[in-house]
Amino acid sequence: MHLKQFLEEPVALKTAMGDVYFTLQQENDYTLAKWYGNITADDVVKASRTFLHFQRIYPCSKLLNDKSESTGDWQEANDWLEFEWVPAAVAAGLRCMAHIYSKSMITNFSEHDFLARPAPHLQLAEFTDLATAVKWLEQCEL
Repeated sequence: MHLKQFLEEPVALKTAMGDVYFTLQQENDYTLAKWYGNITADDVVKASRTFLHFQRIYPCSKLLNDKSESTGDWQEANDWLEFEWVPAAVAAGLRCMAHIYSKSMITNFSEHDFLARPAPHLQLAEFTDLATAVKWLEQCEL
């Protein structure tokens, strides 16, 4: 997919069965990462690498990470996210990340574990709804 397509339509990652589990698209002032269905640690790493690829091509300082429609235990990916993804994302220009929690209690354990880890130079905020998350991103100081 080329940059022009990324700006006009979402990038979609699919499971082996053909179900979409992740989309990535550019909104007005932020990048939207949206998760669907039961996700694994491998899914999280693959999608996060996809984000980094597009972040390097089209830097955007704000990310809305919406896991409200996902489930699954992906906690095994958290060390990689903390030590690899966060530094690479910050180096590529990410400064603010709004995270919308899954409605699944099991998934919340993975989310809480990741969000409790240090993320130097990255402002993180946690939400349960889209409108509040977008409002925070709009006001996030860079």
